[in-house]
Amino acid sequence: MATIHKRNGKWEYRVSYKDPTTGKYRNKTHGGYIRKADCEEAARKLEMDKSNNVNLSKKDVLFSEYFKEWIETYKLEGRSKSTVNRYYFTKKIIEKYFPDEKLKDVTRKEYQLFMNEFGKKRTLVTMQKYQSFIHQMVVDAIEEGIIHRDFTKNVDLIAGRESKKEDDKFLEPTDYVSLIKISKAKSGFSNVSATMIYLATQTGMRYEEVTALTWNKINFDNSTILVNKAYRRDETDLQRTKTPSSVRTLTISDECLEVLRNYKYEQQLYFKSIDYINDPDFVFRTKYRTLVQSKTVNDSLKDLLNLINSKKIVSFHDIRHTHISYLMDTGMNPKFVSKHAGHKDLKTTLKYYTHLFDKTSLQQNIELKDIFDNITNEHKPSDDND
Repeated sequence: MATIHKRNGKWEYRVSYKDPTTGKYRNKTHGGYIRKADCEEAARKLEMDKSNNVNLSKKDVLFSEYFKEWIETYKLEGRSKSTVNRYYFTKKIIEKYFPDEKLKDVTRKEYQLFMNEFGKKRTLVTMQKYQSFIHQMVVDAIEEGIIHRDFTKNVDLIAGRESKKEDDKFLEPTDYVSLIKISKAKSGFSNVSATMIYLATQTGMRYEEVTALTWNKINFDNSTILVNKAYRRDETDLQRTKTPSSVRTLTISDECLEVLRNYKYEQQLYFKSIDYINDPDFVFRTKYRTLVQSKTVNDSLKDLLNLINSKKIVSFHDIRHTHISYLMDTGMNPKFVSKHAGHKDLKTTLKYYTHLFDKTSLQQNIELKDIFDNITNEHKPSDDND
């Protein structure tokens, strides 16, 4: 039970509770009440929280403080720097919109207004990502007994910018073939970006997988590439691939192998001339002894697409979308394509890469029409009166 007493002419309560983190008993004290009844009511509410297993030691924690603590407890281990940075960016957003707000005081209405403002300059996909971060934290805070309700539940996400349409993530076959040809023609140590783009068209590898590639992962005798590392911007050490299933061995064409062989010769010749040791032996280390950043390779891709008068301007990652859709479109076994792409399951492949190109869609619509026209024709009643 709470104890109520007067101090310096005003009322004060003390509530004893057990800290669930340390297992030790602590006191929660608050004073300054002019009326004894007000002090008793505040103490009663605190006792009720205690009986409902509320974590009193964190009852008054700020929204932003708890989010930071949550990141450092649950979200640092085994995650890339870029992912961790996204979590800390979310913390900064919370600090901006809820500078002095206690976690227990955040209402659904306040959170909705925050998401409305936050979404004005963002796409729905971006909003969903940051909403998921905060929702995960809220679920853990409820489990810990700090709050009782999920103020992120059923919040409407209204985006101010349109997300990229699904069709805009794929090149049409003619443009894809033209990109393969022009990137191959421009490949070489004098144009590292074009060589990276060419390799992506041949393999569907992600940017971070292409950038992390070292020469010892290319088997020129067996025409294969082992994908088992990923590059993260501003990190010196190579990281694990996106998922365990992303570790895979890809078979490449003789044509692709020849492009890489010539490129390797040019690179090694140059590095030898300047007495430079390429360690680790990155395939796409430039003459400036750096790796090609994402923006640089995307700018080069845009230039190549403009040169071939492509109907769409896509990103480097969209080459992967196109490559896998192209394989599916040519009738390759979806299970093989899934393994080739490094997806964790077939569902992922079918979800993102059952895109149909314009020409194929038109042909399949014709085939669909013919199927039902034939059914109708086969069952037409005979004109004979027999």
